[in-house]
Amino acid sequence: MTRQRLRPAYTPAELAEIYAKPHDSRRWIDHNVRVETTMALGIGLAEKSIQSIADLSCGNGAIARGLQWQNGGGPRLILGDFAPGYDYTGPIEATIEEIPPVDVFVCSETIEHLDDPDKVLARIRRKTRYLLLSTPIEAWGETNPEHYWAWDRDEVENMLQHAGFTTHKPYIELDMRNSWSPYCFGIWIAS
Repeated sequence: MTRQRLRPAYTPAELAEIYAKPHDSRRWIDHNVRVETTMALGIGLAEKSIQSIADLSCGNGAIARGLQWQNGGGPRLILGDFAPGYDYTGPIEATIEEIPPVDVFVCSETIEHLDDPDKVLARIRRKTRYLLLSTPIEAWGETNPEHYWAWDRDEVENMLQHAGFTTHKPYIELDMRNSWSPYCFGIWIAS
């Protein structure tokens, strides 16, 4: 298991500047593919009597809305982001404490942005039955100034286990590394 700290944490003022607008995955081809793949993996959750879905780092909200659609449009959505524009605004470390328990928690491309991802995963565990998680794996020496961490699959699974989650199959590894994308995305369902 390998984990690499890439840079120190930003101040609250710096974070407010960096995350002034919600992330829009449609700006990048690799992120579009990742969003669609994450939603496809989440199809299996439709059989689990899903009544509520939360995503507190939702960006444009595509994954949570896609899961809602896959579940017949019935599940209640709880959306939030660091940037303004949703009912829950601010750092996920704070907003996770504001929401009620949910059936599915979407945490896509988030934990690598957090100063203490282990603590946030433990807080998410107390709030959800199922977690749909994605994060870049093996992004050693990552130059994206927003990312604090790089890790491998084993380390992410270790983090999930320590937070109280059990991972489910299938695990998807979406390797998009080429001339236009630096990322290999790991995507998990855990309960």
